[in-house]
Amino acid sequence: IFCQLQRRIHKVWQKHFELVVLYSQMRLAKFQIDSQESIQKILTVQEESSNLIQHIVDFFKTLTDGSCENDG
Repeated sequence: IFCQLQRRIHKVWQKHFELVVLYSQMRLAKFQIDSQESIQKILTVQEESSNLIQHIVDFFKTLTDGSCENDG
């Protein structure tokens, strides 16, 4: 009886560790997806910031090259 119980416990522990591994893989996959989404958001903000800075630079160039002199 003890050997049967030991085998059952062994099978239960094996199943437990299989589930732990699957759960860890699922969590890792979710983390990777979330990381990719964060990277995409960062890249979008970076591009928008770069565009905004370029508009500001262009605006200051118009102030220094005299192209606004006839406006008022």
